[in-house]
Parts: sequence; C-alpha cells; structure tokens
Amino acid sequence: MPRKINSIKPITIAEAKKILEEKEKNLNALQLRVLDYGKKFSKLDLEKSSKILNILINEYQLLPEEATQIVDVCPTTIEELRAILSGYRRLVSFLLFSEDKMKKIVELIKLNLEENKEEKS
Repeated sequence: MPRKINSIKPITIAEAKKILEEKEKNLNALQLRVLDYGKKFSKLDLEKSSKILNILINEYQLLPEEATQIVDVCPTTIEELRAILSGYRRLVSFLLFSEDKMKKIVELIKLNLEENKEEKS
C-alpha cells in the first residue's frame, strides 16, 4: 500500500541521522546511504543543531528552509553565509541583514562548532 505524505517540513542532517539511527535495522539501501551521509557530514549534534535552528528562526526571522540550510552547512565566514542566503527568493542577505547580524550568525555557528569538537574529544 502506498504511503501518504501528511506534511513536508525541512529537517537538519542531524535530525535525519537521528531518525534513521532509531530504525537502522529496518532500513532499505537508499535509507542506509542517507544514514551514512548523515554520519559523515553532520557537523553538529542534534541538540546544538536544534538550538541554532530555533535561534535563527525566532531571533533572526529566517524561514525554516533558510535556517536549516545554514545549520547543515555551518558557514564560518560572512561570504559563505551570504552565498547560502542569496540562493533564496527573498534575497535575505541583501534586504534583511546587516553585516552585524551576519557576523553574529557566523559567531554563533563557530562557537557551537568549537563546543561540538570539545565534546567529541
């Protein structure tokens, strides 16, 4: 029986990894490849990625899709952040963001990346 999609919501790589790890015994080949991708490329743990996602949405008024992309890529320079945001229809980086706000976002990402490294050590 085909599955029905109830809703579509952007999730971070860390969230996808967590969901797939919980069902690892029953995954098909594609899902196993996605899990492997998540293990290799997830830069933050689920807790930190959720925290940053909420800050970006609530304090910086980013759309969930934009915030999710930032959390997944973890830009460490303003130029990287600008490149991510410029791909969206709203042209967020040019219309809504000052250099100061972008610096704060990059600092937030860097801080959490450093904390994540320390926790893994």
